[in-house]
Parts: sequence; C-alpha cells; structure tokens
Amino acid sequence: MTKNIITTLVIFLLAASLGFTSCKQIGKTVATDNLINDSAVISGPDSAANRAAMADSSWDNAAEAFAKVKPDSQDTLINSSKKPAPNSKMIPITMQNPLRPQELTDGLNKAKNGDLRGAITDFDRCIEKNNKNYYAYFYKAKALLELKDPENALKNLDLAIDNNTANAMFYYYRGKLLFESGNREKAYPDFEKALSINPNFADALNYRGVAKEVMGKHQEAIEDYKAAIVSNPDFATAYYNKGTSEAALEKYNDAIASFSKSIELDAKKPMSFMNRGNCYVMLNDFKSAVSDYTNVISLDPKNSDGYYNRGAAFHMAGDKSSCNDWQKALALGNKKAGDMLKEYCK
Repeated sequence: MTKNIITTLVIFLLAASLGFTSCKQIGKTVATDNLINDSAVISGPDSAANRAAMADSSWDNAAEAFAKVKPDSQDTLINSSKKPAPNSKMIPITMQNPLRPQELTDGLNKAKNGDLRGAITDFDRCIEKNNKNYYAYFYKAKALLELKDPENALKNLDLAIDNNTANAMFYYYRGKLLFESGNREKAYPDFEKALSINPNFADALNYRGVAKEVMGKHQEAIEDYKAAIVSNPDFATAYYNKGTSEAALEKYNDAIASFSKSIELDAKKPMSFMNRGNCYVMLNDFKSAVSDYTNVISLDPKNSDGYYNRGAAFHMAGDKSSCNDWQKALALGNKKAGDMLKEYCK
C-alpha cells in the first residue's frame, strides 16, 4: 500500500534581493524504493534578504544605517586636507561628503514612505552632482528592483561596482540578481569576489552555498552553510538550506536536525515544517510527519501540499483520515489528490 504515495524532491529557490523576491523551480528527482508521485516537496535553498542593515529590504533600516555609516576608504571628503580652526563652527567633515548629499537622504526617506519614483529622482540628482556616487547607484538599483525593473537595476549595480570595487555587498547583490535571472555563470564569481573582500560575510556564504546546491555540489554547499552559521549563529535560513542539501544526500537525520534548528530560530516558515515532515516520511516516522504537516496547515491553511502530504502520511500509517485530507487538497487545486482519492478512497 505504501508504494504509491510520495517520491520527487523538488527544489524551490526562494530568493529575496533588495526587496525583490523571485521564485524559481529546479526539478530534481531522488530515487526511492517505496515512494512515487511528486507529493514530498523538499523546498530548498532559501536565500533570505541580507541581514546587513545597509542592504535590508526595509527602507527604514536602510535609511537608519545610512545615517550611521562611517565614510569608507573610497569616499572623497571636501577640504579633507584642511583642519578646522580651534572653536570654529565648521560643518563636520562627514556632512561635507559629496557621496552623501542631502538628495540621497531625501531619496531614502521617500523610498521609506513608499515613493519609489520620487526616490529614484533624488538618486538621479545625486548622480548628476557626482557621477561616481556608488551609494546612489546602489539605492537606485534597490528601488528599481522593487519596481520590477531588474534590467536597469543590474545596470546600476554595475555602476556602483565600477565606482567602488571594494564593497562586498555590491558584488553580493549583483550576484544574487544575476543568479535569479538565470545567469549563474556570471553570478558565481560575484559571490567569490564578495567573500574575497569579506570572508565572514554570512549572507554571501549562504548564497554561494545556494549556487553550489543548485549545481548538485551538496557537500560543498553544506560547508558554506556551516561557515555562514559560524559567522551568524542565529541564521535560520542557513540551517534551512543546510537541511535541504543533507536531504539531497539522503542524510535525513542530519536534515531533520538542521530543519529543527531553523524552526527553533524562525517557526513561521511552513516549508521548514514541510521539509522536516518529508524527511520523517523517508524514515517511516509517519506520526512525526503528520505533526509537521499539521503545522504547515496551521501556518498556511490553503497549502494543498500540506493536506496532500498529511494524507499520504496518514495513509502509510494506516489511518483513514487520508481521504479527508486528499479531498481538501483536491478542493485547493491539487490534482494529484484526485488520483489518490480514486485509488484509495472508493
């Protein structure tokens, strides 16, 4: 009876970049003896928004970070060679930085309030004043991504990098954008460059792991995820991604431990429970799987895979509740549930 239920492990790439989120599916079949149909969905690697405040998808955080950031080595300061006279009322030198004019602050504030077009206008004014203002190019790219214009966002990230070759974050975000656009060959060197500048850049380590995982280099990906976790012990996404590669290598107990840690750090992601439940299925622990699929449904009541997979776990445990779940899954549009109803719920 258990031979006709669950089989294909599918990778869903959930990547958030500068406030722009895309979903791509890369199919991958894992051969098993007792599982068929594509009901067990291992959703993997999830590259969450960069935790660095300057690149956070929240404009509030971006504006706050910009106000606090110190000038970097490539910032050119006005009158930087002149020392102010004692007791003078000169404007602080950091306020005279041509890379941080008032227009940039205005643009960040407009973006924070939802006026992305107005923000871009202000960023363009910054660039008119100084066409080497990599901050303006970077934030303009961020705004363009939120306006669903990745092509022009990429051009502005290129310009940010052209004018500042020492900023790991710029390479990281360009790599993510290239990767999500399907240009993986060009994306990978950007992750490498970001890590050559900052070897402890947790998000770049995590995303390089994503790139390796999609290429099927799961053990190498796991090493990158481990390094990301060392750099950021609370990195729920890195634990999640580590679990997906471990599951791909059929290290299901390790994967369960990784998904459990991810859930401990962030219990609001349905796919963490879904993946852990799928691993329990692979180990024939149907009771634990049912519990995890129930959590998926609690977090996302319209998740047809949650109902479908819970129905499969019920069925393999010999519980007639499977038919009710498959009926709900079918009502939510899961056509495979209809096949299960015809086969097992006559």
